[in-house]
Amino acid sequence: MERELAPAASPQRRKLRVGVFADAPLQPRWIVEALAKLAAADFADVRLIEAGRAAPAAPSLAWRLYGALDRRLFGTAPTDPVLLTDELAPGAPDTPLDIAFALGAVEEAKLDGRARYGVWRFCFGADGALGETLAGLPEVAAAEPLSASGLKVRLAADRPARLAYQSWARTYPFSVARHRDQLLRKTAEFAYRAVRELHHAGESWLGRLREMRERPSPPRTPGVADATRILARLARRGVERALNIEQWFLAYRFGGRVQAGLEGFTRILPPKDRDWADPFVVEKSGRYYIFFEELIYAEGKAHIAMLELDRAGRTSTPTRVLEADYHLSYPYVFEHDGQLWMLPESARNRRVELYRCVDFPLSWKREQVLLEDVRLVDATLHRSGERWWMFANSAAGGSRMFDDELHLFYADRLMGEWRPHAKNPVKSDARSSRPAGSLFSRNGVLYRPAQVCVPRYGAGLAIHRVLKLTPEEYAERQVERLLPSAESGLFGLHTMNRAGDLIVVDAFARRRRI
Repeated sequence: MERELAPAASPQRRKLRVGVFADAPLQPRWIVEALAKLAAADFADVRLIEAGRAAPAAPSLAWRLYGALDRRLFGTAPTDPVLLTDELAPGAPDTPLDIAFALGAVEEAKLDGRARYGVWRFCFGADGALGETLAGLPEVAAAEPLSASGLKVRLAADRPARLAYQSWARTYPFSVARHRDQLLRKTAEFAYRAVRELHHAGESWLGRLREMRERPSPPRTPGVADATRILARLARRGVERALNIEQWFLAYRFGGRVQAGLEGFTRILPPKDRDWADPFVVEKSGRYYIFFEELIYAEGKAHIAMLELDRAGRTSTPTRVLEADYHLSYPYVFEHDGQLWMLPESARNRRVELYRCVDFPLSWKREQVLLEDVRLVDATLHRSGERWWMFANSAAGGSRMFDDELHLFYADRLMGEWRPHAKNPVKSDARSSRPAGSLFSRNGVLYRPAQVCVPRYGAGLAIHRVLKLTPEEYAERQVERLLPSAESGLFGLHTMNRAGDLIVVDAFARRRRI
């Protein structure tokens, strides 16, 4: 079982009583699993109070045909029907409740006053107006870059709903099934997180939630024209990939600052059969050693490579310095206690592994596993006083999408016990969560670079000022955003690091196959 990335609420408090009101006994699997996870928590007692008899609306023939093709090409979403009674214990109709959780077409007005903390339900769309049935569909149909999902609370029928949780994801514009799989697996975590926060913080937390602006008109259901546009978009994408190589490369400059279009940078281009990405740099005796991910397409997994660079711009041939039976990338390199260390990404091995350099720069030895049974990417360390911090992204609910959710861990010693932050994930937003290199200080202020993963993975960089960093709280504010323009010929950049006055970045561009 995957390790929990956040602690549960205090067991000393009374469990919150959650009653589920559904429009039908069969509900999408992701919803049933979300409520089952909540029911297993030590801060909630979840009971099925009412399950109606509504039948799901049948999609049009054209949409059914598109759906069959989509699932064949991209797999399925967790929307197959599951009986609520398979996972939830029944509750009496007059059971006193703290939360009334509404599913499907249940009318919220009929539940007014039924629970101390109002009526809760999952919601989708930027304004939270969409229900579970249309989750993610309009965004894919219109190729919207962002998809929002959340959990809303209505404390009384005559009051606007409030957002108990909201997250922003990158829309996958080529498949409804794949997009919904990623979106719904993440959304399934929100009930657990929000109820945990209410249990921990108390009723005052509800009063601090942002009110929503309601949309009176129902959203349009996608139809034949939408399915046609998605398929045409997929065909165009196939042609683009057939004609071009989409490739990550390295770039550097001495002095100055990172420019979105790489003005003033010298590019280091790999052969056409591989990517070079995630550069970290070490300066020794006037020479610079760039460690980076090298992904040879034919091998299907990456290793860590290194090249030397001098001030005249001469570079050595890249050399493999660390390889495993699984994918390695993002070689976070740092010095500590007079030694050089590396924390490469090893999410496919479900570990965060620490390596020590035993013969610079070519030989590295695995010294310790810092975290076990976790899927974390782009782990980045920062030491503040006597405490170590780890910033890393995780994929929620077993999905394949790692771009949205930032988690923090802390320890008193580098090789001590690493504990999860109380608010994990501390951020859930594809626009600025995933780490993009080492944290840095300027004029006594701490900054964190993050990836902009909208409208595509690694589309740019977002620089944040860290405002609060404690085991209980985390806050940051974006102060700069670097997005390459169309005229630059670049489609993204997603890592930046510095040693001395050398800045290294990676960038993404297309090259003709012929």
